[in-house]
Parts: sequence; structure tokens; C-alpha cells
Amino acid sequence: MQSSSTVSNNWEEVDKKEITNLVTETNGRKENVLRVKEDVLLHHLDISIVEAEKRINGPLTLKEYYSVYLIETKAIDKNWRGGLSPTGSVWRRYSEFELLRFQLENKYPEVIIPPLPEKKASFTRQNQSSDNIDPVFVDRRRVGLENFLLRVASHPVLCHDQVLLKFLQSDREWSDLDVNADGGKYVQQAEFKLKSISTSLRLKKPDDHIEEIRHYSSELQSSLGNLLRLRVRLADRLFAIHKLHANYGRVFSEWSALEKIMGDGLQKAGHYMDCYAAAIDAHMEEEDIVADQLKEYLFYGQALQALCSRHQMAQLEVEKAESQLSMQQYSKSRSLGQDGYLTKLWGKWTGTTETPDDRQAKIESIERNIDEAQVLVQTASTQLSQFSKQAANEVERFHQHKNANLQESLANYVILQMKLSKLGLQTWKHVKEALEDLP
Repeated sequence: MQSSSTVSNNWEEVDKKEITNLVTETNGRKENVLRVKEDVLLHHLDISIVEAEKRINGPLTLKEYYSVYLIETKAIDKNWRGGLSPTGSVWRRYSEFELLRFQLENKYPEVIIPPLPEKKASFTRQNQSSDNIDPVFVDRRRVGLENFLLRVASHPVLCHDQVLLKFLQSDREWSDLDVNADGGKYVQQAEFKLKSISTSLRLKKPDDHIEEIRHYSSELQSSLGNLLRLRVRLADRLFAIHKLHANYGRVFSEWSALEKIMGDGLQKAGHYMDCYAAAIDAHMEEEDIVADQLKEYLFYGQALQALCSRHQMAQLEVEKAESQLSMQQYSKSRSLGQDGYLTKLWGKWTGTTETPDDRQAKIESIERNIDEAQVLVQTASTQLSQFSKQAANEVERFHQHKNANLQESLANYVILQMKLSKLGLQTWKHVKEALEDLP
């Protein structure tokens, strides 16, 4: 960063202007990178998840609690292919979001599908609930699901999907799959994972670029995972230290009751300490929001891995078609070479001597198989080439958004620490003034 946004070593000089400069600089970079030029659904439809609600399913003895989310949409203009309802309001479960993403992934294998927020809390602080129906966690997941919809609606390919429009605006059945048949969906996901593992082992010549992307995604997940773990450890210690300052407040308040002259000053000092200890709660809530933003790109690493696996499957189809073609060509060359004396002698011995007409018919059949195999190779190669080109564009788009979003998240984390440090400095200044005013 430039010197205008560099954090001063002297905390006396940290002021609102310095923090504002950092915010402005970060937002400016993000706007320049994320300015969407394509005509996407998000330009025509306002999408928001305004509410989350806990519901109960099942008999009294076997109650199942789950959360549903209210998606509200409002058409900015109706100039969109397929048409838009003026307003829409639908409730969706998390499992339905999973089904939507699953369908998009199957329909657009060359696209990096934005990840969903976590279903169960991870990287939680000690004083933070890990219950997946905890109101705070549900609300944070609401924000994550809304962000998922916004990313899909701003994607130049995904935003045109008709299933997405039905998901956003239709109360009727929106999916071709059975929403309640989760078993089939998970079976397909398990089969995909098994295929992706076997594909990577069976490929004769893996694509270097895809292998590079796979390696990068693994390193990205590792780095963000380590960062989130360190953040949790530091947050736990920071929370405990700030809460310990409440003891100062209690001691000063109890002491002030004993002193007639010093009482007011001690009471003020205790009040400042209490406020300082209480401020950490709001700070941690803001930190958790930043952590969720980092988790999104942790899960994006998995989406990148899935893209690489789908590319490898397409590459395996090419190799299988080429192998089939090689086998047919070998069969033809072998058939053409069956005029030798030993071949004829062996045919007489085994009673399998072919007539010229039989051999000609066999060669013609093999040539037809070769023609079909060549078509398969050409088709698979063309599909792989198109897949590779689209996937390269997707990866480039991902890096642009990732750089801007992660820079913003990390800058927000820095700003939070600056504000917290400034609050600590101001608190001790107030305490010092309160004690200096003692008669």
C-alpha cells in the first residue's frame, strides 16, 4: 500500500482519517476490478434474503428443527429473456440451495460454481455456539446464502439458467429432481468423487495447466485454513484479555464506595474499564463476518478442485476414444497381414481359414469401426478444447474476484484491529485523566 494508507507506528496518530483512507483505497480497487460489463440478471432483478425462520418437522417424539429462508425479489425492469415477475417471495431450505447448486454444477461443468456457506459451524471461538440452529449462526448463514445468489445472478453464464429463475420466483416445483430425494443426490455426489479419484490415476498424460490449478487450489485451502485457525486462537485470547478488564471496573467501583474524596474519579475509571470489556463482544461479531468472507474462498478451493476433476473426466473420454481408435487400426493392420504362409497353415490346422470374401467383409467392418472411432475422437477432442477454453476464462475471472474480495476482507480485518487498538488507547487515556483529576 501507499504511504497514505500505511499504519503509523505511533498509535497517538491513528485517527479516523487514516482508517477512512484505507477503506476508500480498498473499495476503490474492488470497484475497478468487479465492475460487471455483461448484461446479467442482477442488473434486472433485486435479490435479497430478508428473513430466516426456525421450523419443526416430524411427530412430537421425534422433532426435527430446521431453518428456512425468505427470498424476496423485485424486478428493476422486465427486459430479460424468460420474463420476470414484478415481485417474488419464496421460502427455501438449505437443502434446496444444495440441490440448485448441484444442478448448476451438472449442467455447466466448465463453470466454477460459487460455494454455499457452511452447513455446520467451523473455526468457532470458545464462547461461540456451534449449533447449526443457533440464531446468530443462522443469520450469518442467511447472509452467506444471499451472497451465493448474488454471485450466481451476476455470473454471465449461470444467470441465464431458467431453473435459477424458478428457484427465485416460483412457489411451485422449481426443480426437475425430487427435492426430498436427497439420497439420490448424495449417491451421485459420491459417485462423482469416486470417478474423479480414479480418473486422476488413470490419465496417461495429465494437463499441466489443470494440475497447476489443482495444486493452487490445495495451497489456497491450506493457507486460508491456517489463517482461520490462527485467527480463532488469537480471538479467544483477545476476548479473554478484554473480559479480564471488567475486573478493574469491579475493583474500582467497590473501592469508590469506600472513598469520599476519590470516589468519583475511581467510579469513572471503573466505568471506562467496564465499557472497554463490553466492547469486545461487538468487535468479535464483526471479526466473525470477516472470517465468513475468508471461509467463502476456502470453499471456493473445493469448487476449483471439482472443476479440475470434471476437466480430467473430459480428458479421459478423449484418451478412451483414442485408445479405441488405436485398437481398431491395429485390428485392420493385422487383418491385412493375414496372407502369409504360416497364417494359412494355422488356419488349416484350426479349421478357421477365411475366404477372401469373409476377410474383405471383416476389413470393411473394421474400417467402419475406425470411422466411428475417429468421429468419437474428434467430438471428444472438440468438447475438451471448448471445456479448456471456458475453464481458463472461469479461472481468470475467479482470480480477479478473489484478489479484490480477499484484499477487502484482509483490509477490513486490519481496520478492526486498528479500531480496537485505538479504543484501548482512548480508554487508558480516559482512565489516566480520571485519576489525574483526583483531589
